Amino acid sequence: MSPKRQSPPTTSRACQFCRVRKIRCDNVKPICGSCQRHDRQCVYVVDPPRQRPSRALINAAHRQRRAAENVIIALKNAEPSARAGILDAIQVQDGFLQLPPSLTGPSAAIPAAQPAQTGDAYNASTLSTPNDELDDTTSEDEEYDPTTFLSRDECGTVGIFGPSSALHARSPVGLVDGAHSRPAAEPDRYRLIAEAALQRQREPDLRRLATIGGIPSELALHLLDLHWNRQHHTFLLTYRPAFMRDLVTGGPYCSEFLLNAVFACSSKFSERLEVREDPRRPESAGKQFFDRCDQLLAEQSLLTHSSIPTIAGLIMLGSTFNARGQTSKGWLYTGFALRMVYDLGLHLDCKEVAASAEDIEVRRRVFWAAFICDKLQSLYFGRPFTIQLRDAHVSRDFMDTFEENELWTQYIDPQKPDSQIRSHVPTRIYSVTVFQQLCSLSKIMTSIIDRFYMAGATGRKTRKYLELINRRLATWYRKLPGELRFEPWADDGRSPPAAVAPNVIILLTTYNALIILLHRPFMGSGHLRAEDPPADSWERCITAARNITSLALAYRSAYSLRRANYMLSYAVYVACTIHARNPAIRESTRRKEASSPLTVCLRCLDELAIPNCGVSAPSKIIRRLMEANGMSIQTGCDPAIQDPFQVDINLDFQTFPGLDFSPGRLDHDNQLSGFQDFNQDLDLLFGFMNEPDMSISSIFNGVVPY
Repeated sequence: MSPKRQSPPTTSRACQFCRVRKIRCDNVKPICGSCQRHDRQCVYVVDPPRQRPSRALINAAHRQRRAAENVIIALKNAEPSARAGILDAIQVQDGFLQLPPSLTGPSAAIPAAQPAQTGDAYNASTLSTPNDELDDTTSEDEEYDPTTFLSRDECGTVGIFGPSSALHARSPVGLVDGAHSRPAAEPDRYRLIAEAALQRQREPDLRRLATIGGIPSELALHLLDLHWNRQHHTFLLTYRPAFMRDLVTGGPYCSEFLLNAVFACSSKFSERLEVREDPRRPESAGKQFFDRCDQLLAEQSLLTHSSIPTIAGLIMLGSTFNARGQTSKGWLYTGFALRMVYDLGLHLDCKEVAASAEDIEVRRRVFWAAFICDKLQSLYFGRPFTIQLRDAHVSRDFMDTFEENELWTQYIDPQKPDSQIRSHVPTRIYSVTVFQQLCSLSKIMTSIIDRFYMAGATGRKTRKYLELINRRLATWYRKLPGELRFEPWADDGRSPPAAVAPNVIILLTTYNALIILLHRPFMGSGHLRAEDPPADSWERCITAARNITSLALAYRSAYSLRRANYMLSYAVYVACTIHARNPAIRESTRRKEASSPLTVCLRCLDELAIPNCGVSAPSKIIRRLMEANGMSIQTGCDPAIQDPFQVDINLDFQTFPGLDFSPGRLDHDNQLSGFQDFNQDLDLLFGFMNEPDMSISSIFNGVVPY
């Protein structure tokens, strides 16, 4: 009689004989039914459980695959004489590629293959990306996989975070890794640059049209020229070749809403009366276009579905509303745009969600413009930002570099005399490089806001991050390309001043403002103040404030502050908050010295308020700060005093020969006393546009917002 069999456990495995023959086994032990019937030995082999591959192992395999792919591409594109150098630099050990140290780091997983130049020897940088950096997410970049944010249904449709997303894939290829996995193919670069050049040649054909966007073509092109000359190169938000092409053909990258947003935002730089609602009020410029944008948002329900032109238009309007003082409207418009960024998956830099090389280029530029504006508004309003650093893995390897080496000159309205245009030497715009550097700087800005200005930040918790982020700022500046270095304070006066484009000056003033934002909270009445403040924080603040003042004067001398954007206004305001606490500068201001940096910066703010009426708010804060310290407030220029814009900014160091107030010689006790006699509420660096005791109507002195 056969022994009673027990029901097999659900996790049992077949015996060795059944497994080899691939026949059904009932898993009965010690002898299965098949072996008992055939009177053979039944052996169960208990293997250790197979380890499932971890995310780290999967990512390591991906990196090896990508490294092999890029080495093959580099070998294929290299000249025969350079291939030996590439092979010598790479070793294979235990079946894995061993890259030299020059090819490892944040971008080792995705070396960008560049074709070797004729006659050039192999250089290790051939396989490295141009965007190396130090940031909080450096250690996480290698673990980043955008496919974890994608889902595919049974029909093959790709969505973001589930089927409810508005994104649908348009690429038939399979999923690929994103931000750091796919270097730009050279044919794509050349194609985009060629298309940009051809499209620029077609732009004069627009003058043949009777109207553009419902207004005479001459006025429309005037506003477009102002946009490309004054606004475009700071954020690269509107991709010019696609925008100007679709303006005529009605393609996906230009819409009536975006066109009217461009008209509205560039109107503040125009001196033509036809762009104003009231010819006597410059602040009414562009009202017809702002109204048209509001009308289109309602009529076309643009806020109910996401598109790239709508995102670009909302970001532009949001920034302009902030500069005009309509802070709530600007904050809300930008918030809509940032939500749409996630809805369209612009934070996922993978080919699965892009249709072409042009689409990839547009998506990258719009994402980073949104990222930067998000951080700037966080500074202006004192509110949390939306796009986290963990989402900022989108590549900054912009493929279209057509505008990089263009010569920039100020736009001259053909219908207006050019008496107010200052003559200057045309200079290279370095548009793409400046934008890439601003993207990197904005990531450091994110860390500063997140560590030092968010709820719960205390001096004890944040002190350990001070030197780390300070090194990151120093590293950023040290690695800045030589063509972007502009230091007017180092001019010896014997050589003519260097010519730099406005976007370069904006980049440098933003950098110096971040130095102050980093160190100021630990000093005196700062919200992270301590009994033993960092020894050199005050010195760094003073140096950065002087640098901002020099850069602002250089900007005004070359281009006039009446045509500057709002980013410069914030940097000048931050410099003012430091000048107002420098004992020597306060003394020179009390004596009505025209060369006082505080006086100069305050007049800069007054001039910056002409295109950006919202600058009245920080200007009023500084005047209150001066009043609290017994410094006279001059509302107009005293004819007996030399024009402060015509003097050397370093003259104030010669005003008091017995008092050396250079950063290294300031007495520590004077530093603290200079800070402690102020109300902390008057030191608004984070959220200065939302000062609680100032209404919008009082800030703008009767200017009616619209």
